[in-house]
Amino acid sequence: MTVLPVRGVCYDAGVRYAKDFHSRPHWRPSDVRRDMTAIRDDLSCNAVSIMATEPARLVEAGTIAAELGLFAWLQPRLIEARPNAIEAALRELGPAAERLRSQHGRVGINLGCELTLTSRGIVPGRSFDHRGRRLPRLIGRRKSTFDRALDGLLGRLATAVRATFDGPITYGAGDWESVDWSRFDYVGLDTYRDERNAPVYVDQVRRHVEGGKPVLITEFGCCAYRGAADRGASGYDILDHRTDPPSITTEVARDEQVQADYLTGSIDALASAGVHGTFVFAFSEPTLVHTADRATDTDLASFGIVKITRPGGQGPDGAEHWTPKAAFGAVARRYESLAADGGMIPAPGPAR
Repeated sequence: MTVLPVRGVCYDAGVRYAKDFHSRPHWRPSDVRRDMTAIRDDLSCNAVSIMATEPARLVEAGTIAAELGLFAWLQPRLIEARPNAIEAALRELGPAAERLRSQHGRVGINLGCELTLTSRGIVPGRSFDHRGRRLPRLIGRRKSTFDRALDGLLGRLATAVRATFDGPITYGAGDWESVDWSRFDYVGLDTYRDERNAPVYVDQVRRHVEGGKPVLITEFGCCAYRGAADRGASGYDILDHRTDPPSITTEVARDEQVQADYLTGSIDALASAGVHGTFVFAFSEPTLVHTADRATDTDLASFGIVKITRPGGQGPDGAEHWTPKAAFGAVARRYESLAADGGMIPAPGPAR
């Protein structure tokens, strides 16, 4: 019987991706508690990966998750930050995460997401998008330079966290990044299957598993329209940010079964490769709202397995509303079938 010890989903607690774009502008702890309860009870998860720019939100969401019995991985996501700012954020997070871990014992820290692209100072470029466009041209001749810079940054960040946090740590590495995993408790891979890498996807993951350290797939997913499975991580490119508000300018047809099939197929493939856990990206994308009009249905560009039907707002009646997509039930059934006993296998002790 194939067992997947860690069955998780990524949760957006509010990331400032740009000066004029925050992924969860309104913070309602009651919405978070409702979502975490659904993640535990309805999605058959035993873990959640929480991403946010503000350490306070990470800790508050992590507290709610841990109180509900979920293993909470906390990932500061500081887009366009320089190394000193990232290190400062992790130094601030460490003591609070350790207090939470000492109370609940179900907390880990993910040092960051694909820092060669999301941070400044490794790959040249004025923005995340600009660096992403330049990377394919630069990676062939400058990969060793980028990897050395990333290794130096990760060494600093791991040292900063270890000074105050005794729980497990990992990092969300992009496919193009080579990481020295000896300083981490888990290998962490942000890896999306698409038309380009589908033939070698499982073999690439299995090579990490064969290294002997437990592997977490810290991100994988796709959108819910025909053709999204072939696009993988680039599925959101159908959203045009040049319009106000952003709109869907590419002719695509909603098909939630595409997302459901992609996720269940990926979970099966990753479990067969022997990974320790998977985190579907994502539970929701709070600002991408579903509408009946294709042009304004920005949920088409969302990786969320629930669709937002009313965004959160201020005031007593400002609760966010969502409804599950087909992928929600499909992932829940697959996760339930891969659970040994419904519990969490203990995390390994911190690497020293």
